[in-house]
Amino acid sequence: MTAQVDLHLHSTASDGRLEPAALVRHAFDCGVRMMALTDHDTTAGLDAAAATAATLDMSFVPGIELSAEWRGRTVHVLGLAIDPTAEGLARGIRQLATERERRAAEIARRLDAAGAPGTESLRRIREQTDLPTRTHFARALSELGSVRSMAEAFERYLGRGRPAAVRSAWPAMTEAIEWILAAGGVAVLAHPLRYTLSPGARRELAREFRDLGGAGAEVVCGGAGPAQVEQAASLVLRTGLAGSVGSDFHDPAIPWNQPGRLAKLPVAVQPVWAGAAFPQALAELA
Repeated sequence: MTAQVDLHLHSTASDGRLEPAALVRHAFDCGVRMMALTDHDTTAGLDAAAATAATLDMSFVPGIELSAEWRGRTVHVLGLAIDPTAEGLARGIRQLATERERRAAEIARRLDAAGAPGTESLRRIREQTDLPTRTHFARALSELGSVRSMAEAFERYLGRGRPAAVRSAWPAMTEAIEWILAAGGVAVLAHPLRYTLSPGARRELAREFRDLGGAGAEVVCGGAGPAQVEQAASLVLRTGLAGSVGSDFHDPAIPWNQPGRLAKLPVAVQPVWAGAAFPQALAELA
């Protein structure tokens, strides 16, 4: 099995299904030899993940996926090779936790008003995590039998324009990048093709991301086909960004974004992990 890099995975510290240690072992068994744990707006799982990676002689990159806003749209910014103890980042995480708590309470209220078990869903979520996400609500609604699947939960209640869609007040993208840089990390724009943008606006996003100090964007993402990889590669080459790869793994039961199945980064694209912030020993994986 070819050794792989995967710089975008989620554990139970946010909305993944595997505990951090189990996630690392799963990724290793799938052929990943360098990984980043990038939970949403938290670094809570990093210590356990790093300890397990050390027992496997696996290269571990401490990371996070920050929620941010650009021109009124939600975007996700990966922080890789961060110092999770950096005070500026910690303050940002606390700010994001407060916003997630506000949003969760409002989602629960709106679900109740729509005849769905919002309060009960939030009670269940709090038993599992201190960081409630829409994924948690979708999962709870499915488990409670209110919907047949998580996809239906988004279609009926949680998606844009639905009864429990709550707009979030995320920090500006420039703030998220500043927090990452102040923590000694590398900022990477997550899954740039998933944002509903025109090609021109997507290039503007990438250029602004670069100008604010961002280093790269994901070129190879979980579930992406060859045409999408080619499109993302063109984006980074035209805007002067390095490229990253990440499965965006959450759940071993979901087949389309499993670790170890990612395409290789196109040879024309500079790997973000070849930069000085990453251990020199990782150059062989570039």
